[in-house]
Amino acid sequence: MMRGRSLRARLATIPPTRLVLFLDFDGTVAPIVSRPKQARLTAAVKKALRRLARSVPVVIVSGRALGDLRRRVSAPGVHYIAHHGLLYQGPRTAVRWFGPRTPGRLVARWARALRSSAEGISGALVEDKGLTVAVHDRLVRPMQRPLLRRRALRALAPWLKGKTIALVRGKRVLEVRAAGPWGKGAAVAAVLQETWAKGRVPLYLGDDRTDFEAFRAVKKKRGLAIRVGGGRGLVGEDAWVPGPRAVECLLRWLAKRVEAGERRSREAQSSEKQ
Repeated sequence: MMRGRSLRARLATIPPTRLVLFLDFDGTVAPIVSRPKQARLTAAVKKALRRLARSVPVVIVSGRALGDLRRRVSAPGVHYIAHHGLLYQGPRTAVRWFGPRTPGRLVARWARALRSSAEGISGALVEDKGLTVAVHDRLVRPMQRPLLRRRALRALAPWLKGKTIALVRGKRVLEVRAAGPWGKGAAVAAVLQETWAKGRVPLYLGDDRTDFEAFRAVKKKRGLAIRVGGGRGLVGEDAWVPGPRAVECLLRWLAKRVEAGERRSREAQSSEKQ
């Protein structure tokens, strides 16, 4: 909740046309599921995103691959930041890279190392995303999760020692990516320098530790950082909502505000012509 005022009361003071909306995917607009391939947006969220994207810049920010995100969101006009900030693509624009283009053969070696570390551990899932690799332990028995982590770190030791990779820790996932000063926060900061984003108030909704650096980026621009789920007031967020269902309600409310504002603007212009 907002300190002193509700989130909606705070947002009601910002003209809808001045917003730019950043949304994490898993755990924010889509519920967390046991297997990444099972993640889905509800019909209501898809509809709200389409309505918003007609008038307000909407940016989906995720650790997922770009193609995967585009298929799951499937909303015209949406911008995407994929692979934890490695690359960005806007509507009808070329891909922009914020980090190194890791050779596929190297990513394949990371994947083989992690699959080897997961052998014999029931429920362990290794996901090769093409540019990054993740090992999920959500389906692993709690007593075996520390073992999986230790094995994964041993398997990755040569790259860690050489400082050529970085590890991203999230909710029941450990992800391997190329080392470098890039991430969700850096990508959001860069996107906010785009012409279409300048002068707008950034609103970021996210649930995981990878989103917290993006919180800092939007707060530097006097935006609002909204944590989804987890503990309240632990990471300096401006507001808290309980989960994806509450995010859905917020998006629908924002879409109505945007459309109502546009309707009033058209009516005012019509009156001036008469």
